[in-house]
Amino acid sequence: MASGAQPVWAGHEFRLDPTRLPQKLIYATRNEAGDVQITVDQNGCVLKRHLEVSGLPLNIALPVNVFDGVAARALYTGPDSVLVTLELMHHDPELSVPLFVGHDLEGIASDWQKWSDLLGLPMLIVDEDGVTRTLDESARNVIKDKSHPRRHHAMFAERRPRFLARRRMGTLGCRMVLDGVEIIARD
Repeated sequence: MASGAQPVWAGHEFRLDPTRLPQKLIYATRNEAGDVQITVDQNGCVLKRHLEVSGLPLNIALPVNVFDGVAARALYTGPDSVLVTLELMHHDPELSVPLFVGHDLEGIASDWQKWSDLLGLPMLIVDEDGVTRTLDESARNVIKDKSHPRRHHAMFAERRPRFLARRRMGTLGCRMVLDGVEIIARD
């Protein structure tokens, strides 16, 4: 996860609940453009802000398919504290939408899965090198060694393993006996 640049919205902890949509969020930008208001629902989101130079209002409707996925990022704020963010990742960082900022790792993992399922987007991780990867690609990088196959010896190929050879057939404690009369007539 990334220790890189902190997003604008990562200043305060908040959570948008994926089970109660639509949700609204307002955060301040670092420039004179003012606040950004975001409304999120299952179809996408709407960003409302003012242009920096002219001050004109700008409304941007972003459908779900313009986002790359639901990304998790960890920001190291101290020696023992990690701030975790969850966001709808867009290739333009100013159009990325924050969903969760906090220190609760279990809560963010649960919300990560819920947002991904709700919007039909892949789960992404922003790695320490700043590259966004899918969860599968990131897990592949962790597994470096391939496991070695078990050794097989020809002497043991026909035998049962030792722990299975000691076991006996189980019983139910009662024995079922079927008895009956044959109804097919034979000569």
